[in-house]
Amino acid sequence: MSAVLVVTEGPAAGQRFELDSEVVLGREGVSATIAEDSELSRRHAVVRPAAGGFEIEDLGSRNGTFVNGQQIEGPMRLSGGESIKVGQTVLTLEGVATAAVTAVSPTPAAAAAPSSGPPSEPFGALAAPAAVHRRGIASRQLGPMLIAWAIVIGDAIALAIYFSYHNSF
Repeated sequence: MSAVLVVTEGPAAGQRFELDSEVVLGREGVSATIAEDSELSRRHAVVRPAAGGFEIEDLGSRNGTFVNGQQIEGPMRLSGGESIKVGQTVLTLEGVATAAVTAVSPTPAAAAAPSSGPPSEPFGALAAPAAVHRRGIASRQLGPMLIAWAIVIGDAIALAIYFSYHNSF
C-alpha cells in the first residue's frame, strides 16, 4: 500500500509526502510540515492507513478539512484520487485504487434523496450548513477589538477632562 500525498495547489505546490504510516499535516512539528500556509493549524489533520486504503481526520483545526469540496466532521475513508484541502493547500492522494469516498458516519444531508416536491425545510436542507463549533476568525479578533475600543474610550475621557479643565479659565 504505497501511496503519496501530492500538494497540487497552495504555497507548497509540488511537495510530496510518502504515506508509509500515519502522517500529520500542519505548520510545524509534524510529519508533513507545510510552513508557508498561514491558514493551516499547527496540527491540522491526520492521514492514516485503514483497511484497503487510508482515512483522514481533522484534528480540531480552525479552518476545517475538506475532501472533494465537502467539509469533514469525523474520520473519512479515502480510496485514491481525492482532493484534500487544508488551509490554502490542496493535496491529492495518489497510488491507491480509485473508489468512492465514504464517510465513517454519513451525514443526513448526504443520505437524503432528491424529491420533486417542495423542500421539507424552509429553504431546503442544503441552504445553511450545520453549525460547527470552531473558533473562527471573528473570535480571534475579539481581544484586539476590545483593546482598541478601550483605547478609544480612554482617549475620549482624557480629552473630555482636558477640555473641561482648560475651558473653566
